[in-house]
Amino acid sequence: MNKIVGYFSDKPTWKLVSENDYRKKFSYSVAIHYLKHEILGSVEREMTFVQSGTAVGFYAGLRFLFPEISHLAHLYYGRNWNDAESRYASRYMRKFKILYPGCGLYYEAFRHGLMHSHHPKWLSVTKSGWYVSNVAKLANIFGIFIPEFTNQVKAAIEMFIQELESEERTKRRNRFNKFFDALVDSGQVIEKKDLRGYAKYDS
Repeated sequence: MNKIVGYFSDKPTWKLVSENDYRKKFSYSVAIHYLKHEILGSVEREMTFVQSGTAVGFYAGLRFLFPEISHLAHLYYGRNWNDAESRYASRYMRKFKILYPGCGLYYEAFRHGLMHSHHPKWLSVTKSGWYVSNVAKLANIFGIFIPEFTNQVKAAIEMFIQELESEERTKRRNRFNKFFDALVDSGQVIEKKDLRGYAKYDS
């Protein structure tokens, strides 16, 4: 049986465990604890620092928040999403009104631009390019006001938690099962055989 690194709400927080054993121990309270303490807590700590303007890079807020959105979408929609990351992340953003209504455009321009180059992608539909600001939201210009973006991500996490709490009461387990699958997927341990196609010159 393959081992994964599972998240637990007691110490040590991360433990090597079989998927079957983890399934027996995983609960709504563990899922909610993960969202509150690993994700929401991290967003609050990191973004407080980013918005303080103390020795942080211009794109620091974007580089932090978009990967969090990607992971939250993974947890929300489940294991089998790798081939459609952008679509599911944009879907998550639409559902929770993050940078709404142009969610997909924001995700492509900012997340993928910063993943594949130093700056966001340029858009042919805007005459003035884009902006990123900690200080003011610019009307009628495509861009991101970081404090608003941060609050939207935090509100989305709170709504995700409420959805899990509601599902626990009704015993439907749909969102819970997807969450578990995604966390297991994220907890896979990389072995040398997994890297053959990527790291043939590393040995």
